[in-house]
Amino acid sequence: MPRQIDQLPADATTLARKVKALEEQMRELRAARRMGTATVGRLRVYSEDGGTLLAELGPMDNGECGLWTRGAQDDDLPVSATLAGGELRFRPIEDGVNEVPASATYTSLPDSGSDLTLVSGAVRASDWRSVVDLGSVVDGSVPNVLVAGLREVDGVAESGACNMDVSGVLTAANIACGSVLITPSAANTPTSATISGLDLKGSSFFAWTTPLTTVPGTSVTGTSATAITSSGLTVWVTRTSTTATTVFWLVIGL
Repeated sequence: MPRQIDQLPADATTLARKVKALEEQMRELRAARRMGTATVGRLRVYSEDGGTLLAELGPMDNGECGLWTRGAQDDDLPVSATLAGGELRFRPIEDGVNEVPASATYTSLPDSGSDLTLVSGAVRASDWRSVVDLGSVVDGSVPNVLVAGLREVDGVAESGACNMDVSGVLTAANIACGSVLITPSAANTPTSATISGLDLKGSSFFAWTTPLTTVPGTSVTGTSATAITSSGLTVWVTRTSTTATTVFWLVIGL
């Protein structure tokens, strides 16, 4: 009767090969068992240990459908997916619905920065589509955001204007506005007030003024602005009396 020791492979190499094959079979059996208990129509991808779920493709518990990559689940802010530079395209399943697919394109530029471009897509190539271009710049330079229109006519790309609807208050670091109350020192004498404490971005600055009055051109004969800088301006008003007058002002830096 053969002994148990006689049933082992004759050498260590053969033994190691058989153990490795057994491990692979066990891993496949684990994955098959999980696939068998998974929701119908859902594909799950596990790590090599057979226990960590990495991704799911198919309908989710909330009714949505798609590819869900789990990423680093133990992190406070898990990363769902990491993609190299390239382009993602989005289009309807039906052919002929949208001639130009929507896209998200990322380009890495080691010597100058990086660029992320979002394009809305269009029914026809000649239709205008909106483009948002987010660009970073190396060496601490100011990054750029471009919002524009794009289309193709006879195979030639054209750029143009794009309407941007802001559902709320729009603020910008190169725009400042306000009002100041000025009491003329005498009738028909230009009188000024100084606005300070601004911190506007830009290299050239322009200002507009207008009085709050029901008698423009008669009692209030004019307003203006001088000494316009990134930090402030001087606002002027002239009227035929010494009645205190509110003047609205607006400064834009370019």
